[in-house]
Amino acid sequence: MKLTINQKILEKALSHANWIIEKKQTVPILGYILFRASQEDGTLILTATNMDMTIVDILHCDVGAGGSYCLPAGLLYEIVRKIPSGANVCFEAASDQNIIKVTSSKASFSIHHMDSDGFPPIASADYPVSFALNTKTFKKAIDVAKVAMLQDNTRFHLNGIHMHYDNDLGRNNINFVATDLFRIACVNIDAPISAQGMSPIIMSKRTVMELIKLIDGGAETTAKVSVAENRISFELEAPDSVKTEFSSRLINGSFPEYKSALDVSNDKILIVNTSDFIDALERVSTVVTDATSSVKLNIHQDKLILEGVSREFGSATDEIAASFNGFEMFEICFNSRYLLEILGQIETPEVKLLLAESNSSAIISPTDTSEKPDINMIFAVMPIEIVKK
Repeated sequence: MKLTINQKILEKALSHANWIIEKKQTVPILGYILFRASQEDGTLILTATNMDMTIVDILHCDVGAGGSYCLPAGLLYEIVRKIPSGANVCFEAASDQNIIKVTSSKASFSIHHMDSDGFPPIASADYPVSFALNTKTFKKAIDVAKVAMLQDNTRFHLNGIHMHYDNDLGRNNINFVATDLFRIACVNIDAPISAQGMSPIIMSKRTVMELIKLIDGGAETTAKVSVAENRISFELEAPDSVKTEFSSRLINGSFPEYKSALDVSNDKILIVNTSDFIDALERVSTVVTDATSSVKLNIHQDKLILEGVSREFGSATDEIAASFNGFEMFEICFNSRYLLEILGQIETPEVKLLLAESNSSAIISPTDTSEKPDINMIFAVMPIEIVKK
């Protein structure tokens, strides 16, 4: 093997691989990246796997001689990222040693490699459904939905995002849903016709987080999504001509029925400025130190008074303008962190809260916009019991 490649492009691909490679390996080869260079088409293919997830990056470079070797992922990434940005990096296999020589300018490294025959076979699947999604919209959808993912492993089927095709109200959508049993986040985007045959799936939290890092959300490109019974695959194109293929095992479980929790007839409507609400919540929650991070909302027709109380530090109140259709003052208490994480995803100037009783869930959504948004989102949040003083 002999090749020359741009440092910046190689560093990006190596970072992808190191995201999924576990720091401590029971099987040493899983800590290595499979390098496959082809002189015929001038490509370098990097493959990394942890047996559940696999990342393949296809890079174009100057290949003087083809070859296939396994190189230590962590060491190689540290070497390449310390080489000056944009410099050429050369790889050459020594003919009589178990060594790959890496050089750039006057820097030189000799790295022991492993035989490529020992690299584990890549998990494959027969994908009956494939469709394309705009990467910017796709990334935004999963980024919003992830706020409600369960953050522990006690219920594995809630430890990710539920993704399914939906044609409610005559619209063809793909829904992204997550819940931690205290909140529900539901995001939907327009679905291509080819997505209609997709069975409901659950992407793991690790898969979601890797996808968010992999997708260049600022680029108007497309992602090819392929879905099988127990596996999902993504093909991503980057502006620098790096092609990334990412596949992952799906969670085997049933996601709970969630639509009834969102389709409720809450008749009390509170509308507040989104930015003002966030700022007031952050100020009031500063003094709240208990596990529930509870903040009480005292809702009047034209104002919202927020109250936080801590036995250790004291109390805090704040007031912002609001519009409420109720004739009497209404009280409800929430975990401030839950509210802040949801409000941080809402981009409209105002946010709408649909309320029923102080012990019933609230529905939160952006206010109506004049233009059709790329994605639609709605959240449900359970309140905290109000403790009387």
